[in-house]
Amino acid sequence: MSLYISVFHSCTLIVSLLFIMMAIITVSVNLYSPSPALGQTISGNGTQLWIDRENNVKVQFTYLPQTPIIDTPTELKFSVQNLQTGANLKNLAARVVIVTNSSGQERSFKFTNISAPDGNFSVKYLFPDSGVYQVISRTYSKDTPTLASFKVTVPIQPLGIINTNNMNPLILPAILVAVIGAIAVASFLIIKRRK
Repeated sequence: MSLYISVFHSCTLIVSLLFIMMAIITVSVNLYSPSPALGQTISGNGTQLWIDRENNVKVQFTYLPQTPIIDTPTELKFSVQNLQTGANLKNLAARVVIVTNSSGQERSFKFTNISAPDGNFSVKYLFPDSGVYQVISRTYSKDTPTLASFKVTVPIQPLGIINTNNMNPLILPAILVAVIGAIAVASFLIIKRRK
């Protein structure tokens, strides 16, 4: 009987320690906030600016979240404006190409036929790997095309960050139950062998 009480106390201690460890990991993951993406920043919010003096156009570029996460949608936002007045250009057509060689071979992805009646447009993209991505936009205002190029840095994902957006919600509890069960069985066998 005392053997079973000892096993019960050992399992209770192990389960309590696992829950405390999971709480610490969760808090540290939520507090982790890497630095914003690198680029030609014109303000503290990570906005990048491309100036085309020849066509009197400036293109502002931002993305959300400011620190992209692999395989999670990142919104790439563009605002095309008159360089002198700052007013948005109207009735634009746009195209966006994203280029990288982060995996060792060059890859590109294209968004075409984007309409921007008020000069603002955005696309959502899932960055497949960490690395530096070149985001190239081409906008057409009447007969004048404007090219702009921006960089997005996708950091190496820190250990402990799990992208739960693409994960079945029952996987984490199932893993936790399996680990706790294995520890409980191992504890029982160790205590039984000692006696």
